[in-house]
Amino acid sequence: MENSQLGSNQPIGVLTVADLEALIVKIVQKVLKKEISKLEDENLQAIETSQTNQTFLNTFGTWKDSSTAEEIISDIYNNRTHSNSEYNQ
Repeated sequence: MENSQLGSNQPIGVLTVADLEALIVKIVQKVLKKEISKLEDENLQAIETSQTNQTFLNTFGTWKDSSTAEEIISDIYNNRTHSNSEYNQ
């Protein structure tokens, strides 16, 4: 029996040692291909997440302001708007 004839419907009793070896190699190659693909996907996701995290972290400390805390608080209170909409009740 040649490798091209190996199939899942073959009774194991009729397979030769060479057939079994070829079948095992075929299965292992298929499993390895799937695992490598999963690892590549996970690695790509990890890289994308890492880049996103780094972009986010790069925003820290970039705002410079010479105002004092009291001036900032006063600015916040002075710029508040009041609304009579339902969600404020």
